[in-house]
Amino acid sequence: MQKFKPVITDQLFLLPPNIEDFVPQDHLARVVNDVVETIDVSSIENKYSLLGQKSYHPHLLLKLLFYGYSTGVRSGRKIAMACQQDTAFMYLAWMYRPDFRTINDFRKDNLDFIHQCFSHIVQVCKQLGMARAGTLILDGTKLRANASGSHSKTKEQYEQWLVRIEADITGILNEAERNDAAEDKLYGHKRGDELPKELQSKQKLKEKIKEALEKIKDDKQRINLTDNDAKYIMGKTGIDTNYNCQAAITEDGIIVGAYTSNNPSDRSETIRSIEIAEQTSAEKYHTIIADSGYASYNHFDTLHSSEKIIYMPDQAMLTETEDEKNPHHRNHFIYDKESNTFTCPEQKVLVYSRKSSCIKRNQQSDIYVCKACPACDKQQVCTKGKYWQINVEKREWLRNQIRERLNSTEGKKIYKKRMLIESIFGIIKHNLNYIRLQLRGMEKTTAEWRLICIGYNIKRLHKMKLS
Repeated sequence: MQKFKPVITDQLFLLPPNIEDFVPQDHLARVVNDVVETIDVSSIENKYSLLGQKSYHPHLLLKLLFYGYSTGVRSGRKIAMACQQDTAFMYLAWMYRPDFRTINDFRKDNLDFIHQCFSHIVQVCKQLGMARAGTLILDGTKLRANASGSHSKTKEQYEQWLVRIEADITGILNEAERNDAAEDKLYGHKRGDELPKELQSKQKLKEKIKEALEKIKDDKQRINLTDNDAKYIMGKTGIDTNYNCQAAITEDGIIVGAYTSNNPSDRSETIRSIEIAEQTSAEKYHTIIADSGYASYNHFDTLHSSEKIIYMPDQAMLTETEDEKNPHHRNHFIYDKESNTFTCPEQKVLVYSRKSSCIKRNQQSDIYVCKACPACDKQQVCTKGKYWQINVEKREWLRNQIRERLNSTEGKKIYKKRMLIESIFGIIKHNLNYIRLQLRGMEKTTAEWRLICIGYNIKRLHKMKLS
């Protein structure tokens, strides 16, 4: 009696095999297939001609890209290989085997359409009861640019590099002249006037350096030769050429806004991120949750004017718990509305002095000064200046309102929802291994980041289907 099942390698199928039988009904590939079939690709179809070899249908190539990005496979070569080895890819490719160049060219030539696909999939999520309007959570993560940090240089460094390149070109040309006597041996049946490969590469490098120099506006500005849009940005592993990948999600974890920026700080992206999310989802969100990196008086004012409820701590709020241990901290000064004065812990009065404006930050402040400081025995431990001075920004009442909301029991519960976007970044960067962008330039990296987010949203759809 046999212990094991027989293995017959030359056994034929009784009936012709069907690729449908190799993909389970609850497989992620079936969700990708169903979602992509709802996308109108007529704008891409119109680009193709009836003449020549028949092309692969846009739906087929979109399915391969979306499934690849959902599973951490974004290389055109790896996708092409999977179409021969992976039953899920084979199912989505209808058993065709597109070349990796076809996949890469399709992605490159249809970057604008990818933005439309991102919006369409968000709408599909809404139709299925996901991506609910109400709360919007903002955050950003840093992904490495496809460019070496050593190629980010200032104007002076580029000019020095250009001098070296021109010297190298001169040396190559001089060497070519010295070798004219050995022309037949060097060039064989060729004419002999073709540029040496080394000289061609040097001349191309020279042109790229000149283009980079034209884009530099001041002497301190750094620009990367490989990717002019990539900037030095602090990430988890230190300062490097990164992109600031912004995302806005709903409280059920659907990414409704995504784009890349080369601004090191999230603060300049607050309003733009909300606007893109609302435009993509065609919804208005009344509650905004973000960390202190997005906070500023201007943003508080803009969001408050739009009647949005803000859960966004300011930078000072995070450190004041420790700072308030100092008995002479500003929060221990008592304001009297009737007399428009502050009283310090030593019972000295700070009177209104003047107004102050900062045009760059669009801030206006009232300044209160204590003239009794020189006679106070606590002056040395209270202030470093001659007089204690308090600056009250005209929108400080709004900041205090947000602080009170965040410190409430309900506010703390709501603000904890912000951790959801951190887990999404963890899945994208660590589970799917998206720690580096492959494309270059702001437009292309935004398309790539949205492809990554499309992959994540489809996985969320798949999870909802399973539940």
